Amino acid sequence: MLHNYLKIAWRNLLKNKVFSFINVMGLAVGMAVSMLILLYVSHELSYDRFHPKGKRIFHTLIQMNFGGNTVQFNQLSKNFGPAVKQANAGVEDFVRIASSFRGDVVIKSDESHQFFERSFYFSEPSLFNLFAFEFTNGNPATALTEPNAVVITENIAKKYFGNTNPVGKTLIYNKNEVLKITAVVKELPTNSSLHFDFIASLPTFEGIMKRDPSQRYEADDVVGMGSYETYFLLKNPEAVAKVEAIIPTLLTDKKGELESHSKYTLTPFLETHLGNNWGDSSNTKYVMIFLCIAGIVLLLALINYMSLTTARSTIRAKEVGIRKVLGAHGHHLASQFYGESILVSLISFVLALVLFQLFKTPFYQLLSLSIDDSFVTGPLFLSILLGLVIVTALIAGSYPSLLLSKFSPVSILKGKFSAVGQGGNMRRVFIVFQFGVSIVLIIFSMVVQRQLHYMQTKKIGMNKEQVLVITLSNEAQKHYAAFRNDLVQSVGIRQLGASSLSLFTGGWNMFFTKTPTTNEDVSLNNMTVDENFIELLGLEWKHKPDNLKELAHGNQLVVNETAVGKLKISDKPIGQKLDVFDKESKKAEIVGVLKDFNFASLQSKVEAMMLKVVKDTTQLRALYLRLDPKVDFRQKIASIEKSYKKYEPNAPFEYYFLDEAFNKQYRAEQRMGYLFSGFTGIAIFIACMGLFGLITFTAEQKTKEIGVRKVLGASIANIVTMLSKDFLRLVVVANVIAFPIAYYAANKWLEDFAYRTNISIDIFIFSAVLAVVIALLTVVIQATKAALTNPVKSLKSE
Repeated sequence: MLHNYLKIAWRNLLKNKVFSFINVMGLAVGMAVSMLILLYVSHELSYDRFHPKGKRIFHTLIQMNFGGNTVQFNQLSKNFGPAVKQANAGVEDFVRIASSFRGDVVIKSDESHQFFERSFYFSEPSLFNLFAFEFTNGNPATALTEPNAVVITENIAKKYFGNTNPVGKTLIYNKNEVLKITAVVKELPTNSSLHFDFIASLPTFEGIMKRDPSQRYEADDVVGMGSYETYFLLKNPEAVAKVEAIIPTLLTDKKGELESHSKYTLTPFLETHLGNNWGDSSNTKYVMIFLCIAGIVLLLALINYMSLTTARSTIRAKEVGIRKVLGAHGHHLASQFYGESILVSLISFVLALVLFQLFKTPFYQLLSLSIDDSFVTGPLFLSILLGLVIVTALIAGSYPSLLLSKFSPVSILKGKFSAVGQGGNMRRVFIVFQFGVSIVLIIFSMVVQRQLHYMQTKKIGMNKEQVLVITLSNEAQKHYAAFRNDLVQSVGIRQLGASSLSLFTGGWNMFFTKTPTTNEDVSLNNMTVDENFIELLGLEWKHKPDNLKELAHGNQLVVNETAVGKLKISDKPIGQKLDVFDKESKKAEIVGVLKDFNFASLQSKVEAMMLKVVKDTTQLRALYLRLDPKVDFRQKIASIEKSYKKYEPNAPFEYYFLDEAFNKQYRAEQRMGYLFSGFTGIAIFIACMGLFGLITFTAEQKTKEIGVRKVLGASIANIVTMLSKDFLRLVVVANVIAFPIAYYAANKWLEDFAYRTNISIDIFIFSAVLAVVIALLTVVIQATKAALTNPVKSLKSE
């Protein structure tokens, strides 16, 4: 019987090539899109799940609430972990991880193998107890016990030593430290929150810190803030509240200005990637949005299949009637139609796999994804694919099998059966749903693009065009005066300034003080700049200092308008004095007020900012150059790099353009815009395929009627109108339903932005016109083809 069902299903596919193509292609596209999105979602949700002890690992964070601002960071003191473990029996183990404070370090194995490396960390043996590392050489228990010991990954081993065993060999760290390689580990998978190329022992880090006292953040006995990330392994995850409760009693500076405003929390390690996301690499909201889109696109394809299958029910009606007369029961017929849907689903699945492979790499590039091939071929994703094809087959066959198996054999064989009422209303609902979804996506895509354009073109209170920012290394800072002199004499550089921070690349220094009049706690963002910085960026004055040349003398400050409001000194800001927490510092006097300028993303409002102007620029890490737009930027940058290398040959020349960095803040929104545009196109494509199939079938069913009408004098326009009007009405209804849904969704998304575009009526008008035009073209092309058919041929065929 099964063989018979499959044979009939295969014959039906070959017999009705147009409808089979629409069904198979629609399902294949829907399944391919779902595969890509499910790959992304499953990869994001699987982060760190490969660690056997992951559920019992907790990451320590500090939340500091000061002056209405909440700052979160994860740097703890050296003694924090041991103190918490000793005070609480619920803590089984802990690990501390430190990193180089200057980003890139120079690693050398011999004269021909010297590279700048960024993923260099320091830790202790317990790292390999908490987290799952696979060793290819070396002993996990002793790999990080000795000073100047380092563990490297397989890729690094091959990079520096080729195919030879590197264990026992040495590497030179920043020209000073000789490190002995004690072990080699395999690369962690791409769904890991921890990424490193080198891990040196903590005694190595402590030795480096002792030789550089300016970087030593705490004494050995301090329990509180410091320079180590700290993870705890709890015996029972439910004990986390008890551990958190005991931390405040262990702090050595409980009444300190910073500690008194801080709260220490333990967050589940498995929630780190999505729950405590510090960058734009992932976002729980977008993961859920994409998951919903995957379901919607697949549902659109399934609706196409069900709609076309039920529309062609009259063709299968006699078959159903005869089978019932010959003794077939409803469940037999349902099984047959389910079998056909399984066959179509399997063919579509194979085609979807081909599309998945074709578009996988562009999809990775669009989302800046890196996913191991082992994950794609792993049990998790393969089980997701199996579930996808099963769900597709079950849903695709559900409604058609239920409808077709319930046909009355008596009505069919007496010729009283009609397609009218056989799922007609449901098909109308399907069309409205498909175009409604397409219209919502069109509107949302347009809103995303407009918001992105608005953020990238909005005036932010500074001139960020043609500004090159160079990040200076420690050595380059020592030669700042000479390097600056070279640049000043160089052609093509209009202005030059410096700052302690690189704008639009993340991270701020916070300044904590009290309001001069009410003595309330307040926090300000803080930058140290040179005398040229304000003019170089074109920042505008609200209250200009009496003598700009004296800004760098004494304890004088410049603040922005928001800071004035936050400090509650709007009546008379000039001359107000602020205390700082540094006991050695004197009160600083506000001598100027700048108009507000956006120094961060437009997702947030302008915050309070304080600028300290200095003459000594040796501590300023970021050099700002305004280039002449007429010069060749590539040649100019190469010339600047050559000059830089004179003073710092052992560190990378790092630079960026200020306007590009500003725009890069919106990478998540850019990717979302691209994806929504793609999903919108796919949704429209699927909806049009379904509409094309239905109008084709309708024209076939009305062949005789069209012939009679033409004989009686109906024009082609009359015939096209007759065939098209019902479908176009449904598209209009879809617009009416989609508008409020799209407005609500777009408005909800825009709530995350402090500065946002308006959702204007022209977006809705354009989307409505576009949907109607697309539907009209789809319907009219096929309707015109039917209307041009010779009526003699049409009537003869009947």
